[in-house]
Amino acid sequence: MDAVTCHYCGARSLIDRGKKPTTAPIPQGMHVVRVAPPSGNAAFTVAGVVAGMMVISAIAGSLAFSRSGASSAAGARPLLAAGPSMYFDDRPMIADVNGDGAPDVIGKSSIPAREAWIGAYDGRDGKPIWKTAVLAKDAMTHEAKRAVVLGRVISVDALGKAQAYDLRTGNPSWSVLLGEKARRVCQGDGVIVVETVDDAKHGLDPASGARRALAKDAACKPVPSSNADEAPGYKLIGWSDFDKHGLPALHGIEGMTAHHALVPSGPGPRFMLGRRSKGSQVKMVAAVDRKKVLWKDVVPGVDPLTTKVMGSEDAAHEGGLLVVPYDMKDHGQGTRLACFDGGTGKRLWDVQIHKRSQVSHGIATSADSVFYATWTALYVFSLKTGELRYTIGTEF
Repeated sequence: MDAVTCHYCGARSLIDRGKKPTTAPIPQGMHVVRVAPPSGNAAFTVAGVVAGMMVISAIAGSLAFSRSGASSAAGARPLLAAGPSMYFDDRPMIADVNGDGAPDVIGKSSIPAREAWIGAYDGRDGKPIWKTAVLAKDAMTHEAKRAVVLGRVISVDALGKAQAYDLRTGNPSWSVLLGEKARRVCQGDGVIVVETVDDAKHGLDPASGARRALAKDAACKPVPSSNADEAPGYKLIGWSDFDKHGLPALHGIEGMTAHHALVPSGPGPRFMLGRRSKGSQVKMVAAVDRKKVLWKDVVPGVDPLTTKVMGSEDAAHEGGLLVVPYDMKDHGQGTRLACFDGGTGKRLWDVQIHKRSQVSHGIATSADSVFYATWTALYVFSLKTGELRYTIGTEF
């Protein structure tokens, strides 16, 4: 390709392979990325790697093809993409959309380089329930926030506009300007609360969006949202907050350095997430009761030295079970998912999610399923067995 577009920031770049000089002016708004020949020096090699990543992104976004065949996993249902590649590219939000008592999944979906929307999918088989109108550009950036609260799906764009959609139908309900970017959406006492980056809290009526007064220091419960550090029933904290929660310090567990912890909202153990501190570093998890270690183990259920340590320390908790994803060193081996009994530390299952991109949008759980979102697709597994149930989107 001679030019590529970055789907993350929208920048357009010309590719210079150094084959022949050119005197043509560079179009306004574009820049040149030089691709190193095999004998290129280190600086050009770095540029070549960057260019290669941009080319891969451009190819992934611009190819239009249909995928209707079944997944390679035994018993898995077909991908639900048809026509141009449809991506599910959001942290999955879990709620009962169609009123059948079973949890469904909501999240931002897109056709790359064309349009994006918020869609709801049946939690039993992944079939679409509804989709919103196409989102504006500012509702698609990493600064935008999405949440499900009090019968509404809330989308707050990068300009501080909060748009509410009806949870049952996806139809727009109301919108309001907050005047600042959102940091978090949560549920107060019968009111939707949007916390903005200036530390202000905005109370909004679920039915109309009208401003509602908030009691000082009123509690605000976590809701299903695009924020990766909390979910109904638990939150993820960094090591600087360990002492506040009565947890062991960063290096307080022998043989382990814990950078994050998953803290359930109810009673029971807390889970330290980190890596082995002696020898070759490997992802580890430990359960603690205050500062007493109940159990600890390496996260990988395969040869630990074939796995990556760097990357997000994500996890989810449901019904006493802890689910932790981890990446393989070989990108061709993709990402895996391990499930532990939170009380005993017994490894219940360990399965491969995919052999594709190791970019993650997040993980969520329901009473019977695990929802893991990559850059392009959502994989849904049985929480009990780890069996792949279905996939939404297009495998990268």
